[in-house]
Amino acid sequence: MDYNMLIVLYLLNGPLTASESFSQSPFSLRDLECVFFAHVNVTCHWTPAVNAQPDTLYTMQVNQTGWNSDQCISSLPRCSVPVSSLNRIYCVQVFAHSDHHPTVSSDTLCLNGTDAVKLPPPEQFQLTAESGRPRCLRLHWFPPKNFPLTTQKINSGYLLYQLQYSTADQSVPLILDVDLREKLQCVFLPCSQYSVKMRYRYKHSLSHWSDWSLTATHHTDVEAPSSVPQLWQTFQPADATGFRHVTLLWKAALESACTAWFNVQCPAAVNLRDCTNISLANRSCHLTVPQHTYICTFSMFNSAGSAPPASITIPSQWRTDQKSLISLRVTSLDDSSLEVQWAAVESPTITGFVVEWCITESTQCQSDPHWHRVDHNTFKTIITEGVEPNTPYSISVRVVYGALSDPGLTVLAYIRQAAPSAGPKLHVAAYGCLNLVLRWSPVPLALRNGFITRYTLHYQNEDNVTRELAVPVDWQQYTFHGVSGQYRFYMKAHTKAGKGPAGPVLSVFIASCTSMQTALLSGCVFIAGFCILLCMCWRMRWRIKQNIWPKVPSPALSSLSDWL
Repeated sequence: MDYNMLIVLYLLNGPLTASESFSQSPFSLRDLECVFFAHVNVTCHWTPAVNAQPDTLYTMQVNQTGWNSDQCISSLPRCSVPVSSLNRIYCVQVFAHSDHHPTVSSDTLCLNGTDAVKLPPPEQFQLTAESGRPRCLRLHWFPPKNFPLTTQKINSGYLLYQLQYSTADQSVPLILDVDLREKLQCVFLPCSQYSVKMRYRYKHSLSHWSDWSLTATHHTDVEAPSSVPQLWQTFQPADATGFRHVTLLWKAALESACTAWFNVQCPAAVNLRDCTNISLANRSCHLTVPQHTYICTFSMFNSAGSAPPASITIPSQWRTDQKSLISLRVTSLDDSSLEVQWAAVESPTITGFVVEWCITESTQCQSDPHWHRVDHNTFKTIITEGVEPNTPYSISVRVVYGALSDPGLTVLAYIRQAAPSAGPKLHVAAYGCLNLVLRWSPVPLALRNGFITRYTLHYQNEDNVTRELAVPVDWQQYTFHGVSGQYRFYMKAHTKAGKGPAGPVLSVFIASCTSMQTALLSGCVFIAGFCILLCMCWRMRWRIKQNIWPKVPSPALSSLSDWL
């Protein structure tokens, strides 16, 4: 079957042959576009003038050098005329007819069809891996039938080429200019699955890119690791036996997706636990070491080979009391990155810095934080790994002195803030006659979604009149004076992003001074009577115990006073 080929011809601002002015013409020459389909037709499109009448008809005339001309008539601003070959000179002219306007026409444009051809896409496109070249793929493509260029012209450089390729991790495909006469293309990463398309164009300024080919997929070969990745370690305090638990951390090279494993070899006293034949995807393993300094060897390998080994020193103590950091500042750049900047005193013993970050109050902070190591001349970095909006992060920078590090500085940071998810919880701290002291518990850190800037305290009396008070963020309680009756209280927290929901409602009855005094007097009378009764009972019990009985003539006692 024949494949369509097209030529796009642009007629830009040509003069009209009619005597009327351009603004009065029903035909706009500037938007004329013609497309040639080989062995099928030529189709032209144009934009009518603003004042074109509904009865306007258009005639498109196509003259082929050495052949008869052909034409088509249309009421729409497009028309098609059959053509048989591109290897000729075509002259195109469009006429506009209307009962309300004289006939006008465009200038005649003559052009060799092959100079502006849009070629059909390849009939086949294939990829194969190249043994021993993990960053290369071999590309094969085959032109369709009736391709206007011979194999000799293709090999002579009559075509320009582009590749479009992507992996599962790429949201936007990349487009690259290449020369596909060289079958081997080494623009890829090893150990990656690629989806690739190709297209080409005739090497002429008026030509157009072909449609993309069908997608071909292939996996690049495995590449042996060239070096050991960055290493870092964190320590837990020594247990009762003096052993320390060490977490060994590493980062796989970002430019390689190859699977690899590693081994750690240490002196016999060190318990390797899970640090043998571990995939780099784990990013950490654990050691148990006595209270001494040890040097361990780290080696990394995969099916294609191994990297030169590296060593890591586990010191007897991992922190020094020396403090070299002067300042630490964290700035949010966008919804996926934070910029960390710091300043330190000049010291020849400083060998580098380590930036650590984790979700605040998570167990990750102690054993397996995100981290990034830089040299001693670097004082800022941008972190993107494991950060998301509305989440509090503890970000630390430590100064490294060989195998030791200092305590560093830590700040709390948000990549983006939002309104809090909850309000503070109120409780009564003290109350008295016409007075009430309220305290509140801070919003849990996980629900703050940002830095609290202030609070709003809302209260409602028995008349259902609600009022509110602005409370500074550093206050922990608030005292009401001269209030009485039934009240309802609740509180809201604010960040720079907005106000959060209300916290739990607290209902409190505040007694007036009169009711307080009456209650106090009643309590005093009750306590006094109770004390008198206790005394009487105690005296009666003492007399019985001493066998002291009243001398009365009758078995019945005449009064309680005879007993007393």
